[in-house]
Amino acid sequence: MSRVAIPLAAGLAAAALAFAVVLLATDRGEATPGAPTSAAVAAPTRGREVFARMGCGSCHTLSAAGSRGVIGPPLDVALARHTRASLRAKISDPGTGSVMPQDFARRMSAADLTALVDFLVAARGAS
Repeated sequence: MSRVAIPLAAGLAAAALAFAVVLLATDRGEATPGAPTSAAVAAPTRGREVFARMGCGSCHTLSAAGSRGVIGPPLDVALARHTRASLRAKISDPGTGSVMPQDFARRMSAADLTALVDFLVAARGAS
C-alpha cells in the first residue's frame, strides 16, 4: 500500500465508524415505551400554529396558546371534560346554538384538525 492509501483508508474507516454511531443514536421511528415520539412532540407545536391561524384565541382563553378570548368557553377549564374524540366532534359539529362556526372543521385540512386536537389534548394535560 502506498503512503497515500493508508491515511485515506484510516479516514474512510473513521467516517464509517462515525456514521454507524450516528445511525445507532438516531430515532428510527422505533418507540421506546413511555417516550414521546418525534411526531408526538411536533404535533402540539403544529396544532398551536393551527390554533393561532384559525383564530381560536380570539374566542377562547387558553394559557398554552397565550390567548385571552372571552366569546367561547375558557379552554383551560373546558378541556378537562373532553376526550380526543369529543374534542374532534365538538370542533367538527359545534351544535345548534353554538357561536362557534358550524363549518369550522371544514375550513382546515384533516391533518390540521388532527394537529389542533393533539395540541388541545396536550394543553389539557398542562393545565
